[in-house]
Amino acid sequence: MLRQITRRTYSSLNRAGPIPIGNKAQQKEMLDLIRKKQESNASSNGTDLHQDAMKKPTPEFTGDVNPKTGEVNGPKNEPVKHNDWSFGGRVTDF
Repeated sequence: MLRQITRRTYSSLNRAGPIPIGNKAQQKEMLDLIRKKQESNASSNGTDLHQDAMKKPTPEFTGDVNPKTGEVNGPKNEPVKHNDWSFGGRVTDF
């Protein structure tokens, strides 16, 4: 006894990429925007931060020795500010 197996394929769901929009002009515009964004991401060197990313705080002193405490090779900013421990501008609660 032979069984026949039917496999359905949905070509629009099997391919990578966004699902097509009904309007051809909107589809072309969307694909152009995606391509432009991918090219700009490929051309950046990877050191650029997103505009919403939190910037690291500026160091309070230059050099290896803290002028207030005399500590050598310590943190450039006071880690305990406002009664919270902070590192790189982020506050940590114990």
